[in-house]
Amino acid sequence: MAQLAGSAAPMGGSNDDLLAQLNAEPEPDPLADVEYTGDVPEDSRRELTALQQGFRDRAKREAERFRLATDSEYWLAICFKSREDKEKFLRNAKLLHVGDKYMDGYAVARLLGVPMDDE
Repeated sequence: MAQLAGSAAPMGGSNDDLLAQLNAEPEPDPLADVEYTGDVPEDSRRELTALQQGFRDRAKREAERFRLATDSEYWLAICFKSREDKEKFLRNAKLLHVGDKYMDGYAVARLLGVPMDDE
């Protein structure tokens, strides 16, 4: 765990991101709500129906995950004439401790007092 946590930030994710992945809820059991009758053919149909619905639900979640993972319009770039100007900006904005190139937008928003709905 310590090795994973230590490697999270250099790969672009924060320790909070890594912990969220490690603590994520497991996929729901598609058979959890099947009501069994004791009739094997009927119970098999109910299980198959539940499994099919589980696959459909998982496909929807995966489609949303894929959309979020491949959406490239969630970042921005700010450019200065020199490295010194960039670092001066980050120091004066008190953002240097967040990063000098890639920063968590929500952390920046908090520091700048910008309200965000989806933190």
